[in-house]
Amino acid sequence: MKKMFVIGAMLLAAAAAYTADQVIDLSTPAAWNGKYMTAGKDAGTLSVKVGAHATGKNLYPIDGKHTYSFSGSVYSPAGKFAGATYLGFLFYDKDKKLISQTIAVSAPKSKTELVEDVKAGSDTIKVKANKQWKALGHYWVGFNVQDGKLCRDISSSPIKAIKTEGDIMIVTMKKPLRKAYTAGTKVRIQMSGSYFYTDIIRKVDTTEKKFTARAFKQNQFWVEAAYISPMILVNWSLPAKYDKSKLEVIYKDLKLVIKEIK
Repeated sequence: MKKMFVIGAMLLAAAAAYTADQVIDLSTPAAWNGKYMTAGKDAGTLSVKVGAHATGKNLYPIDGKHTYSFSGSVYSPAGKFAGATYLGFLFYDKDKKLISQTIAVSAPKSKTELVEDVKAGSDTIKVKANKQWKALGHYWVGFNVQDGKLCRDISSSPIKAIKTEGDIMIVTMKKPLRKAYTAGTKVRIQMSGSYFYTDIIRKVDTTEKKFTARAFKQNQFWVEAAYISPMILVNWSLPAKYDKSKLEVIYKDLKLVIKEIK
């Protein structure tokens, strides 16, 4: 009986540890990749004197029982200036492989199919006409697509031009395809571009600004995401010419907050 009680207590403790809120300290350089995140003069601060894409060292599992948000504040020291700050997440699948924007984000209602076979090395495909298709620099072609799934089979370059002939579109890409595909293959537009942001502070100055702490749920993240890692675009949107010696931003009490949904 005593042994069963001990085992039961251990299981309850494990369950409590799994569901408990977590506050993860990101205010030390050790939490980040690269050398650009350095300790500030004051405790609990990070100093960054360059424009950088800062990525966290650790991955954190996500589930439908918690929300995920940042807390902290940002400012520029007296006599210094800073660019914008974009906070967000990088996403990884169950195998801890990075999910890029192009893999994750598709143009709504852009699904169609090839009307004839295409060989590897070709830079054109023929598809059933779909008005959502446009020749834009951030539009790529995804092949063998499935509704509600990531697309890892993507053209080797964006779309260069589209010519419509009746109910068929001739789509030309900037670079040849790496693979061959058969008629009937399902295709859609996959979109490259920005990251997944949770908080944006466009104007950083000597006034300390707190993060809005927007809490996100798993179903708001990219499809098939199983892990997250914190990410910051530091000192972004800088003028074309500026005094690099005066560039500095301070992050204070930066935390990743994982909170149980009750």
